[in-house]
Amino acid sequence: NNGIGMASVGRNVMILPVRVLGKCVGYDSDIQAGMQWAAGISVPGVPDNPTPAKVINLSLGGGTGCTTAYQTIVNQVIARNVTIVASAGNEGLAVAAPAGCTGVIAVAGVRHAGTKVGYSSLGPEVALSAPAGNCVNTTGACLNPLLTTTNTGATTPGASTYSDSFDASLGTSFSSPLVAGTAALMLSVNPSLTPAQIKS
Repeated sequence: NNGIGMASVGRNVMILPVRVLGKCVGYDSDIQAGMQWAAGISVPGVPDNPTPAKVINLSLGGGTGCTTAYQTIVNQVIARNVTIVASAGNEGLAVAAPAGCTGVIAVAGVRHAGTKVGYSSLGPEVALSAPAGNCVNTTGACLNPLLTTTNTGATTPGASTYSDSFDASLGTSFSSPLVAGTAALMLSVNPSLTPAQIKS
């Protein structure tokens, strides 16, 4: 509403950023603890979250399917009436974990024309798809990037900026928050919706 930059899906929705990965590496245990904390579940050694999330976006994943550890955490979070949205993956293979877990809204990616983009993982776990961007050209500016906010910092925060055709943002990691933002808007209208109702 400030007349500059861009408008996205989650109009007037509060954001609770939770960092679970480093620049190049991360552990499932950290992701799982972050999911618990975001949902208001106590995590040993960390103060409780005073403002639990209603929707958790997971623009991350690895492997395929769902491990017992992930499913246990997903069940705990959903029991708190928190909706989980996760990217399907960018390997063009089976759906990555945690998107492959039961109860998670797994999001695949579509290209500008509305069909599945080649790199998007796909499987029966996928609930729906959202724009993921695609560069059909192999050289020069990306023809169909997503416009998104970004930061120039490599090890510490830098200048806030936008991605564009020369610094493209692509992948199901960008599809997933479009769906998570929509889920948040649904809850803004009807706070009594359950994760299963939102997914349906």
